[in-house]
Amino acid sequence: MSTKSFRQRLLYYSLGAYLIFALFFCLVWQQVPWLTQFDLSVNAWFTNLRTTWLNPSVIAITNFGNPSNSALLNAVVLIILLSFRQQQLALFSLVNVALVGGLGNHLVKQLVMRPRPTAATHLVYAGGYSFPSGHAAGSMAFFGALIVITYYLVADFKKRRILNSLSALLILLIGLSRIYVGVHNTSDVLAGWTWGFAGLCLTWWLFLKFNLLPNKNAAD
Repeated sequence: MSTKSFRQRLLYYSLGAYLIFALFFCLVWQQVPWLTQFDLSVNAWFTNLRTTWLNPSVIAITNFGNPSNSALLNAVVLIILLSFRQQQLALFSLVNVALVGGLGNHLVKQLVMRPRPTAATHLVYAGGYSFPSGHAAGSMAFFGALIVITYYLVADFKKRRILNSLSALLILLIGLSRIYVGVHNTSDVLAGWTWGFAGLCLTWWLFLKFNLLPNKNAAD
């Protein structure tokens, strides 16, 4: 696939994800009854899975996705990338975590001001508003950026697949953990993933358009 074709596909992915996010936004803004019922049903399914042996593991996963931990992990990634003179990829990661998973998600929360669900006991403390899930968006932005970084720096397909599978699993588990611990609706998490994915693809498209990324597997 040519660079131009790949770049065009990224733009389509981003626009498609933003359209899906806009749909979630409108449904939540209008407080559509069927979405509320969907959230109540799926939320209840997850919270009914709670057991004394599973709770600590899920709480650990959800705490791992806290903004402070994401910032710390991103700082470590930035230091490693800069030490190997990968300034372009360091900037790519910083933009995704700070603007997509951080500032952008926060601004949407303040605009929508959706209360957090109250049907089940919260297993962890969560302040602020519910839509979209900051943990879901933040994990998509950070671990999605790691997938992109791996694409450029890891030549071995098997190693790349293992690393990317781990990143994808963490994105999934961190998002679902927010429903399990009772602090987010299912639609919050889906919207958070969509927001993060849309921003990730848009950032990747912009960096490719303006030649701000290294050649693939430049570390070799």
